[in-house]
Amino acid sequence: MYYLGCDVHRRQCTFHHMDQDGSHGLQESVPTTPDSLIRFLDRLKDSAIITFEATGSYFWLSQLFQSHPMIAEVHIVDPRRSRKLAEELAVQAGYGRAKNDHIDAEMLAEIERKGLAPLIHAPTPEQLEQRTINRHRFLLIRLRTRMINLVHSYIAMHSHEKLSLNDLKKGSVGAKIFFNSLPKYLQMIIKKLVDIIELHNQQIRQFEKELDKLLPENHPIIQIITSAPGFGLVLARTVLTEIIDIRYFKDHPKYLVSYSGLAPIEHNSDGKKGSIKLNRHCNYYLKYAFIEAAHAARNHPKYREKYQRDAKKLGKQIAKFNLARRLVKAIYWMLIHQQPFKH
Repeated sequence: MYYLGCDVHRRQCTFHHMDQDGSHGLQESVPTTPDSLIRFLDRLKDSAIITFEATGSYFWLSQLFQSHPMIAEVHIVDPRRSRKLAEELAVQAGYGRAKNDHIDAEMLAEIERKGLAPLIHAPTPEQLEQRTINRHRFLLIRLRTRMINLVHSYIAMHSHEKLSLNDLKKGSVGAKIFFNSLPKYLQMIIKKLVDIIELHNQQIRQFEKELDKLLPENHPIIQIITSAPGFGLVLARTVLTEIIDIRYFKDHPKYLVSYSGLAPIEHNSDGKKGSIKLNRHCNYYLKYAFIEAAHAARNHPKYREKYQRDAKKLGKQIAKFNLARRLVKAIYWMLIHQQPFKH
């Protein structure tokens, strides 16, 4: 078995070839272009497992590597976790705390050779399309909300009246009088913001139509997820496109809880209680989806009593996080067994 570590950068990729005994082979830096990468891979005499970190260009690189006959497997690793492993292995290899592209490439091959690679799963082109469109819709909604809040803040700065964006769009007499009383520069700003908001609305509708084709309401997995309390079509699409395949999570829901950023991190020392917080290194889209679902499901008969006890004892925020974890576990087992929610 041969291993090929690849330290990826925008301008160049550095490769380090290693055999099963840890003996070093080909070491070289090549430009990060398809032609240069293929020419380098053509020089390999035996097939190898290539390992590289999930950078911004991981998808097209993984597609290129998978298509090459000398690459047996493509392994993409979590950068945050692999770098910690690489630091310790570099010390053991005698490099100390030195760091450069060639050391990084060697350590990626070494991590793979020792079976320590913290792998992530790359989506297929179809899965990437679904995820990207769903995430872009999410981004557009966030941008639209920021624009709406800006309009409301400008209005509040010049009047105590609660005049909403809808009032301005409807063009009521009161709204027109108020708008004309604003300084000219502010009228111009608000008009431009309203135009941006309307553009976002149009784009959101377009992407929702596309999602209706890719992930319709009658999609079997969407139907399973929406059977759970708190999950509508929007949140179900987010859960499906971010999880991709529930089998990635090693037959236990705790891995999905951790990936969703809902596993509490507790710092205790010398028998003293420390702070408890959630992991910020997570999938933010899943975290948002499960917390939003928990907010909607807090009054469901199955969860109401436990939520109210937690809210009274620990506060509403922690009670919501606890409920979100319960929903993660419910979704996990629903998807594993391909069964709807049991009330």
